[in-house]
Amino acid sequence: MEKKINKNNVIRRLFSGDILVNDTLSKHGWYLIYLVGLALFYIGFHYNMAQTVKQTRQLEREVKNLQAEYATKASELMRLSKQSEITRMLHERNITTVAAPKAPPKRIKQ
Repeated sequence: MEKKINKNNVIRRLFSGDILVNDTLSKHGWYLIYLVGLALFYIGFHYNMAQTVKQTRQLEREVKNLQAEYATKASELMRLSKQSEITRMLHERNITTVAAPKAPPKRIKQ
């Protein structure tokens, strides 16, 4: 029965403001400051980690897009570097001074 009275007494003292005036607050003040600081640190750390995850996801999307763009450009370059494609482009631009060699290349011996 005493525990109930003691709990009620603490709650009554907390709501009435007596606990702020007595030595109880000064006795546990550093502990409360520690808990508040810890809570602020946790909130800041969580916010920082959320920003880092968001930035990481954005960079991953950008890398994926750049890889796709690289593959597209590489295949286009391979297509354009074929001899038949080069010949076709020369004919389209009416460049007749350059022609494909008639004989295969020869190896020069030293």
